[in-house]
Amino acid sequence: MKIKVGDLVRVRGHDWLGKSIGIVTEVKELVHDTSGARYTAATALIDDKYFTFSEHTFELVNSAERKKD
Repeated sequence: MKIKVGDLVRVRGHDWLGKSIGIVTEVKELVHDTSGARYTAATALIDDKYFTFSEHTFELVNSAERKKD
């Protein structure tokens, strides 16, 4: 499942962050200049600090409700 802005997430595998829940504030596609590899990074606000990791590092806790047009 893709993570989107507004989703509640928890960071996997980074015990120094604890088990705090954060809200996704930005999702963007990045390209590594040398290799051309593409990946998706997400930024989340967790305990008043912003953390950016690969979207696969985040565990989705709850999807944000979205209006359907």
